[in-house]
Amino acid sequence: MTTASTSRVAWRLLRNDVPAYALGWTQWVAFHSAPLAVGWCLKVILDRLTGGAPGVPWLLLAVLLGIEAGRWALFVSAVLQWHGAWVGWQTVPRVNALTALATAPGPAVGRLPSSPGEAVSRFRDDVEDVALVLDVWLDVSGALVSSAVAVAIMAAIDLRAALAVAVPIAAALFGSVWLGPRLREWRRSAREATAAVTSFIGDTFGGVLAVKTAGAEAAVDRRFADLNALRATVARRDQVGTELVRSLGYGTGEVTVGIVLLLVAAGFRRGALSVGDIGLFATYVVSVISGLPKWVGRMGAYHRQADVSVDRLAELMPSRDRMAAVQPVRTYLRHGPPALARPAAASEPFDALTVSGLTVRHPGSEQGVTGVDLVVRRGELVVVTGRVGAGKSTLLRGVLGLLAAEGGTVSWNGAAVADPSTFLVPPRVAYLPQVPRLFSEALAETILLGLPAEGLDEAVWLACLDGDVAAMPEGVATVIGPRGLRLSGGQVQRAAAARAFVRRPDLVVVDDISSALDVDTETRLWERFVAGGYRSALLVSHRPHVLDIATRVVVLDGGRVVSS
Repeated sequence: MTTASTSRVAWRLLRNDVPAYALGWTQWVAFHSAPLAVGWCLKVILDRLTGGAPGVPWLLLAVLLGIEAGRWALFVSAVLQWHGAWVGWQTVPRVNALTALATAPGPAVGRLPSSPGEAVSRFRDDVEDVALVLDVWLDVSGALVSSAVAVAIMAAIDLRAALAVAVPIAAALFGSVWLGPRLREWRRSAREATAAVTSFIGDTFGGVLAVKTAGAEAAVDRRFADLNALRATVARRDQVGTELVRSLGYGTGEVTVGIVLLLVAAGFRRGALSVGDIGLFATYVVSVISGLPKWVGRMGAYHRQADVSVDRLAELMPSRDRMAAVQPVRTYLRHGPPALARPAAASEPFDALTVSGLTVRHPGSEQGVTGVDLVVRRGELVVVTGRVGAGKSTLLRGVLGLLAAEGGTVSWNGAAVADPSTFLVPPRVAYLPQVPRLFSEALAETILLGLPAEGLDEAVWLACLDGDVAAMPEGVATVIGPRGLRLSGGQVQRAAAARAFVRRPDLVVVDDISSALDVDTETRLWERFVAGGYRSALLVSHRPHVLDIATRVVVLDGGRVVSS
């Protein structure tokens, strides 16, 4: 990733709300430029005092005080404006990344972060790094405009002193470019180490019972200490590199002050400069020009870090342009984020899902399914069974487009589906994976996930969760804890089943829920499901009683259909 790509993403973010950025830019340029008026007033005051003018120039002193007071009032206004923009710069990429993962064509598995900690790092830290680029552009712009005006005024008084300003700025730019590749490498290592620690913390909280029953507390402590030690090492290197680039800017800024003041002192000794000129030069160099190398150095550090962040965020999206291309921030504030595009209910009733010659392989592996044919018609309960490793879960995920197919077609009501990952979703198809994920919300919320509450009772009944809900102190309002930690394994599985049922899909695809349910509960669940008559399902199961009530049984062995 090059700086140009980072700049392009930042520019697209800026374009989401140009008026807001333009207002912020104007305010920060005015804030950085205020010392220009201060320096000029100081020059006039000092020249009058040293030129023998009678009295104290109280009016000029009042103007000087007013400029400073106005500058800091402007600072407060600019900060308030900046804060709203800052939230927007971070909201847009996060919403885009979530939208792309949920709705972008093709399998999402290759774009998902490797761990929850990695996801947190990208959505929190990497997005903030991109926002910092837009932030530093405001200060660099203000410093550049004010410095250009200051240098032009100084050049009219003493050309050599004005030209001396360019040397330290060039040095800061050179140092930033030279350290760029190293900063990118160090930032990526720091991000990965942080993600490893965050993931381990999440896994530890989620597996507290497993740790205690295994007596592995000491091992967990050691692993946590090792991960933190590694994180400390790479983070220290990243921080030192970042501060080195920043210090180049600060150091060259101080050098600029020294060089210019030496040249001005020489001019004053020759009588070419007045006391007022000295005051003006001192004000411009200290309050205006010395800040430019600092901001240039900071911008270099932020850009190099954002290069890594843009790469990491782009991995979540099919197109890097999607990272910033969203509605203006004002739309979010008024109406919330845009609704995810989902297919409307079909005008014609579901007739059949047909799979022909489907071949699916796991990424980087030869395991999968080859040339699979199957049909699920309206009202049918089709069960896929076979030995462990036969390819049952792979088949379901391939049908739904969650794994990329190498060959074959998937058809809905006789029409080939171009992209199953975005077509075979509610209200057409609902998928219940073998290991469902629940949110740390009330039970009703983790089932509905934003849907209206109508149909909740029926879904809870279909999932055989009605008795459990009745025993809960707050019913469906009971908070279930992280990943449903307060529920039993069977309750987690049935809550996920209710989540699928409440969407009233034409077809339910279920990847073996028998591991967490007893025979009687699973029997009742499928009996209630089949009793509806119109309900259709494609599921993986081994249990004889499920095979007995199935409309058709498809047997897989070695990734191929051996019986149907």
